Amino acid sequence: MNVFSRRAPVLAALVAIAGCSTTASQTSLPSAGAYTFVHRGVPFVPSLRTTHPVRYSISRTYSTKGSLIFEGDQSQGQTNVYTTKGITSNSAPIASMKASTGCPYGIAADKKGTIYVADNCAVGDVEEFPKGSTTMSKAITDGISYPLGLAMDKSQTLYVSNYPAAITEYAYGTTSPSKTVTDSQLKDPFGLALDKSGNLYIADFGASAVFELPKGGSGVTNLGLQDLTEPIGVAVDQKHNLLWVTDGQGDKINVYKLGSTSPIETISGQGFPYAISLQESGKPKGEVVYSDLGTETIYAFKPGSYTPYASFNNGVSLPTGLLIAHP
Repeated sequence: MNVFSRRAPVLAALVAIAGCSTTASQTSLPSAGAYTFVHRGVPFVPSLRTTHPVRYSISRTYSTKGSLIFEGDQSQGQTNVYTTKGITSNSAPIASMKASTGCPYGIAADKKGTIYVADNCAVGDVEEFPKGSTTMSKAITDGISYPLGLAMDKSQTLYVSNYPAAITEYAYGTTSPSKTVTDSQLKDPFGLALDKSGNLYIADFGASAVFELPKGGSGVTNLGLQDLTEPIGVAVDQKHNLLWVTDGQGDKINVYKLGSTSPIETISGQGFPYAISLQESGKPKGEVVYSDLGTETIYAFKPGSYTPYASFNNGVSLPTGLLIAHP
């Protein structure tokens, strides 16, 4: 069980949710994301690499025949891979992908099944793992600064949320940004998700808001969503035109109809709701999973349901990244 308490503002400039160093020279860190955690009895900042040993051996390859859940684990410094069939039986991960500097956050997949992981420590990078492989093939560093969230649209443009606040876009297969979006409204952008029209939704925990970046746009719009304290993760249900938002400090997940500002559903968290993902293709299409740092557990919702049907924590330690997909 983790215990969370808000740090004083003066400390927030030194250690934050998107930075990995406490050195005096590292001052460009988020202004609103610093927390003190007591993780298994030890004071812990989620952006700092811990010394917990890797619990599972790292397989070189894994099967991609069915839908999978990728869990970026800050405590273990790796991304664990689970089968969706193992959710109800709380099965152990089938493979793990080591993050270079040990801080996996946002995760995305392209049409070829390549997995992209935002590695946040030491300024960070976005690391690419070919389909079914646990060996990194290359890393994107140009335009990357403490990356947190990832998303990929239908044209396979990769979106990355960075600190200082910026959204960088990468055309498929490239390692230099084709576009960088900065906006004075953005403070600490984290979770990213796309709708069927290619509009990008940005959960910004520093601004206590969710923003929309229209496809091809250069400025964001505050959606004015109500009942949010500190949004971290965001997912879009394209079939039902819904927006799911995790609120860490609010200890809840709110669900909104796109275009509306009031939640149609509020789901109680288990301490600190964090990352969230919705399966967009394959089976079960529309299933939602979210991670809760308070219980070190991932919860799963069947399509159209607001009550979790299963949870699993076998091999889960500090789940800061999450993706459910059929690579």
